[in-house]
Formats: sequence, C-alpha cells, structure tokens
Amino acid sequence: MNQSDLSLDLLLQETLALTEYLRVANSPNIHKEVIQHSFLDDTEMDVDYLYDLADSLISDIPEESEPDFTTSENIEDLNAQARVFPEGPGVIYKIDNGSSTFCVRGYSALNIRQAFSELDQSDSTKRIILKLGDSRSLESVEFFEAKSFELAESIREQIINRRFPHQEDALCNLSDPGFSWWMNIDQLCNDRFEIFFRSHGINRADKYIQLGPIGDGAVAALRMNQARTLLRSSFPISEFSCDDKSFAVASSKPDHLSFISFKNIFLEGVNLTELENFPDNGVGRTLYYYFHELALVRKFWIEVKTKLG
Repeated sequence: MNQSDLSLDLLLQETLALTEYLRVANSPNIHKEVIQHSFLDDTEMDVDYLYDLADSLISDIPEESEPDFTTSENIEDLNAQARVFPEGPGVIYKIDNGSSTFCVRGYSALNIRQAFSELDQSDSTKRIILKLGDSRSLESVEFFEAKSFELAESIREQIINRRFPHQEDALCNLSDPGFSWWMNIDQLCNDRFEIFFRSHGINRADKYIQLGPIGDGAVAALRMNQARTLLRSSFPISEFSCDDKSFAVASSKPDHLSFISFKNIFLEGVNLTELENFPDNGVGRTLYYYFHELALVRKFWIEVKTKLG
C-alpha cells in the first residue's frame, strides 16, 4: 500500500469516526467520555483536535424553526377574527372619499355589536345607508363609541351623511362661510384662544386650526354665555367675550389645569369634567352634556380626518 492509499484510508476512518461522534453527541443520554472511548481510541489523529472540530460543527448546526404558513389570506382571516365589537352605543360609518369632497355615511346604533351582526346579512336595509349593496364586505365599515345613544345622535346630526370639501378654507367666502369652527391660539404665551363659529375669509387654515362642524353657532353663543360664571370659578379669566360669530377667553394663568382642560375640549376632543363640577340645576346639567357633546363630535371629526390622511 503506497503513501496516498494510507492517507486516504486514514482520512476515511477519521471521517467515519467523526460522523458517528456527531450522531451520538446529539443524544442527551451519551456522555462525552463514552463517545471518546467508543469511537476514537483506535484512530491515530489528535483526539483533542477532533473534539474541537466536532464541537464547532455541532454549534454551527442551525436550530429548526417553525414553518411559516402566513399568507395574505391568513392575515385577513386573523384581522377579521381579532376585530372585537363593543356592546354599547355608537356610530356605524363608512367614508366615501372623492377627489375634492368626501361623505361620511352612517347611522347611530344602540348596540355596535348587534349592528355589525345585522350588517352581515345581505338583505339588511342598513347596507343601503352605507351603500354596501348585498355582496360587499364590511372591511370598509368603521365604528365609533359613545357613552350614550343621545351622544351618538349628536354626531349623526352634525356630520353623518353630509358631504364636505377637502379644502374648505379655499372655498368659503362671505356669502358661503362654510361649515367648520376655527380655532386661533396665541402662539406666543398660549394664554388666549378664540373660536370662530363660521369662517369669514379664505385660506384660514394657514393661521387657524380647523375644528370641523362640531356645533351650531347660535347654540354655542347661548351656552358659552351661560357658562361664563362657571368658567370664572374654574380658572382665572382675564378676557371673556362671546357672540354668535365667535368666542374668546384668556387666562392670567395659562398653565392652570382647568384652563388647559377647557381648551382641550375644542382642540383634542377630550372632556375630563364630571357632573359634580357643574351647578346642581337644569342649566348646570345642560352645560355638562353640551360640553361632552362638543368634545365627542370634535373627537369623531379628528378620527375621520386621520383616516382621510
């Protein structure tokens, strides 16, 4: 046997030994000492080298991962299963978005879950309101929760089934003041804000915040004047004015929590007031529900504008 045959035979033995070592090494019941004695005592190569090589090969073997069966159909099914509908009042709606205008179609419901269960039926008359027909899915249908059916109705009256332009401030003028309220905040000291119940100029969005069609100007003027004493007892007021066109209030303490909370009713659609914060009479209860209504309609408008992008 020549030298090349000897080298080849030795290499074959080493390979077989290493293969067997790898197989047995993966068994949890076999110790390293047993593997050494059983398979590598007859070889002429460096045993420590062979162990190091085998251990490195074992560590490089990738762990088996779970197969990924995710498909677009599975994702849609998971999303549909994950959608949970509350058992409370709210608004069921769908946005029909056009190039220059949009319409929020929908209706108020006593029970959102039951409303969607009814919409699953192809012959439901509610599908006509949303313009779904008898075959379209409910993927484009949204819901918005309200604390009461009456609050859901206020959203329906102000926004639902009305068509609005995307750029209202570019279209409104003196003869057609538009539908939105507009908010002007003092950017320097943040101690004053003013709300216009109707726009009376173009390109107003460059300076003011569009609040949306959150209420009637005449009703707002009445309620704000009724709330004057209540507001003065809540935070320091340095300016207060209100008529059927606008409402303005300023505070000598702009960081006062009550002043910030009152401003956020219009700015963010958040109302943190409780019934006990209002006078215990008919006017007090009316103001309590009125500010909740303003905040909720504003919050719904923010959601719609966010979905429109």
